[in-house]
Amino acid sequence: MKKNLSKLILGTELLASLLILGSIFIWAPVCDGLLTLQNGTMVHMKCFYTGQVSIVLAIILLFAAIVAFFSKTDHNKLQWVIIVIGIMIIANTFESVIGIGICKNTAMACHATSAWLRGSGVLVIISGLFDIFANSSKTNKLTL
Repeated sequence: MKKNLSKLILGTELLASLLILGSIFIWAPVCDGLLTLQNGTMVHMKCFYTGQVSIVLAIILLFAAIVAFFSKTDHNKLQWVIIVIGIMIIANTFESVIGIGICKNTAMACHATSAWLRGSGVLVIISGLFDIFANSSKTNKLTL
């Protein structure tokens, strides 16, 4: 039963990575606008780069979840890596030390993408923590 629960949790992590990729490529793509600099060159807005980083993190998350899914041994250490990826996905949507951020204008399309990224990141963190605690309770069971 615990093994099936663990596989279900890893399935939610796979789903979260697919939600990230789907939101960026299909139903909530980031802004495709360009900024014109003073010298006349055009560059992408920061939401474009947030999307690119999120794609890379989602692919890493996808591979980590697949490895954990097919792992024959305990995968708690890999779950900690998955949790860190979830934190990075959320932090990437905020303009911070480790995040690129999105446009300040709330009417821009990247705010919908950001909501999908944050929701998927929370799903990854919760499922990772749940799997770690479910596996640790299995190994640290008290016998009476």
